[in-house]
Amino acid sequence: MEYKFRDKVYLSTYMLDAELFDKYNFLVEDAVPIRSVFILKTNEGLKILKKVDYKIEEIEYIYEVLNHIRRSYPYIINFKQSVEGKPYVEYEGGVYVVFDLIEGRECIYENPVDLLGASRSLAKLHNASNGIKVKDIRNNLYKMDSNIIKKIKELNMCRDFADLHVNKTDFDRLFLEYADYYIEQANLSLKELQESDYRKLCRDKYVLCHHDLAHHNIIVDNEDNYYFVDFDYCMIDLPYHDLCNFITKAIKHNMWNVDMADTILQGYSMIRKLEPNELKVLYAYLLFPQDFYDITISYYMKTRGWDEDEFFEKLKRKAEYKEDREKFLKDFKELIQI
Repeated sequence: MEYKFRDKVYLSTYMLDAELFDKYNFLVEDAVPIRSVFILKTNEGLKILKKVDYKIEEIEYIYEVLNHIRRSYPYIINFKQSVEGKPYVEYEGGVYVVFDLIEGRECIYENPVDLLGASRSLAKLHNASNGIKVKDIRNNLYKMDSNIIKKIKELNMCRDFADLHVNKTDFDRLFLEYADYYIEQANLSLKELQESDYRKLCRDKYVLCHHDLAHHNIIVDNEDNYYFVDFDYCMIDLPYHDLCNFITKAIKHNMWNVDMADTILQGYSMIRKLEPNELKVLYAYLLFPQDFYDITISYYMKTRGWDEDEFFEKLKRKAEYKEDREKFLKDFKELIQI
């Protein structure tokens, strides 16, 4: 429900009128809101209109790197150029982009066949990054260790803050019950990363990472091609960040079953072989309690508009899978034999 409300609020910031549509070479017959975008019915087929909140130079860089990737892996979104030949339009204080709508179904993470197909396709997407230009923008190389250190400090700060509350909320009490454990997990993640070849791998194993591999961002067409959409969070990074993101989302759809992670690694390795030193970095990424961190920061830094009960229920759900998560990490470490 919160997501629908948030989307409705965001959609209200769109400035939809004929002048905006006149900036493209197609004719718009209708516009229908879906999630946080509009589906446009045009004389050239269905398209997606999206308002973006990042800088023009980032749009231009994403456009450049996706054009590079499309030479080897065509199953990605394509920006439609405006009448001025730009991959975006500035209008009434907003910045808009348009893509062709990819028709198909969303990837099903409970389906091992889909996990295999999506992981193979992710490896092909990463391979297509070869020769990509690395710039200062959208660049996460050499930053993972410092990011984890920063997050550990934030978790410690939240713990101290909650401990100082005289009248503790239900969220405070539940958070404090688990804080020491998850902070220790974050420290273990940092230790594993610092003892790995992370910085060495940053020199020659970087790719364009999608960074948001939710099931609805992978579309399967009628010919079983796996399309990747919504590159809002993409950046130059090590491929293990995408793999961690993918595995984490998949196992939560499958009761933390390590076999699903095995399926993803098998599919990925068919196309892009993973060496033991790379798997060690992936394990370090998986060790970091990202879900616990996200809900904690959202609550204490007031970055979400949820009410108190929603925050508590979300933290409770994440805390409840502590043992499942522990077992998965143990099984995964045995699986990759590090």
